[in-house]
Amino acid sequence: MSAPELPNHIRIKTLKDGAQSFEARLKREGIEISGTFKTSKEAEALGATVDALINGGMSAQDCKQFLKKKKTTSPQAEALDKTLPEESSARTNNLTVAEAIQAFLDHNAKLHTSLPSNYLTDYEYVRDFWGNFPVNELRNEDLANFISVTLKTPIKSEANRLKKGTLKGTPRTYAEATVRKFIFAMKNALFWNIKNNEATINPFLFNFDSKVMPGAWNGKRERRLLKGEEERIYNAGLERSDYTYTKQDWRNIIGFGLETAMRQQEIGKAMWKHVSQDGYKLHIPDKNTKGKIDRTILLSKRAREIIALQQASCPENSLRIFHQFPSVKAICDSFAKLTTRAGVEDFHFHDLRHEATSRLCISGKLPLMALMEMTGHKSMTTFRGYVHLITHGDELRLD
Repeated sequence: MSAPELPNHIRIKTLKDGAQSFEARLKREGIEISGTFKTSKEAEALGATVDALINGGMSAQDCKQFLKKKKTTSPQAEALDKTLPEESSARTNNLTVAEAIQAFLDHNAKLHTSLPSNYLTDYEYVRDFWGNFPVNELRNEDLANFISVTLKTPIKSEANRLKKGTLKGTPRTYAEATVRKFIFAMKNALFWNIKNNEATINPFLFNFDSKVMPGAWNGKRERRLLKGEEERIYNAGLERSDYTYTKQDWRNIIGFGLETAMRQQEIGKAMWKHVSQDGYKLHIPDKNTKGKIDRTILLSKRAREIIALQQASCPENSLRIFHQFPSVKAICDSFAKLTTRAGVEDFHFHDLRHEATSRLCISGKLPLMALMEMTGHKSMTTFRGYVHLITHGDELRLD
């Protein structure tokens, strides 16, 4: 079987040792952009990379310089070599973005409270995108282009389906709030390296024009369960296996979320030792909360029943209440598949918290300050959207 014919802009180079490499040469806006790669597939990817950067607002000349510094094959970057330098060896003027972020991650991995998995992926995305780009050569314009390109990039799950040919419709791209998180992850890691690894960065690197910086989540999402949706979600449960869970599993964890207004991470990490001796309260440690402030919540009759069901099915020596879900990420990923099977659109696990808080306000079982304490809202600014739902009560009760 003959080898597939290469595009005209790619040619094979034979090295002195007999090994082959693939050279790609493109011309955009009159500027020649080239690169040498180990495989033909990487060489062919250069065109898509260049076009994505130019479509994102980068000039061909800047694109050429960007790729020359970056030394990677795509905006999403090649998977980095797993043997990145230790923190001590990162103290150099040639520090790359990948080394800087890996040094920061290695440091955090040694701490008692490591980064949650959903935050870790932000750092990993930035690390893999920038690869070997030197930290001290980063410009504000480079980050602006990163933002523009990433906003047009399909999210990982959609990109995988696109690659397999199983995607129906237009792929979803990274949201503004997500890209904003990527920027803050990068900023956090680089500033840590300034303090600990003598790194130097452009002082204007993160000084963005308001039109460039992606907007944060505006807090106005108000998706609630519609009539019949809750039962449809439960009924979409399957036999328990890898990342699939039964109807009862979902009734328990979703029901608990609706009774407590706890966040996904707080539920996934809740442990038996956090339940009070009388079973009427649950303590949430600061390391499990978004604001890093611990709180104790009241458990309704239904929440206590769910805990009893979980205890009855709990394997010996299991520390977590929702033991069947191996991680917070497993809850998130499997819930997305669950709602898809149920035909419930645009409903995320975090929406359960909004639904639960709304129900608590309408029930009138708790006064305002007790509601805010239970849900972990630290100010009226974030809680204001629920105030109109509150039916005033004068005692603490959930039954």
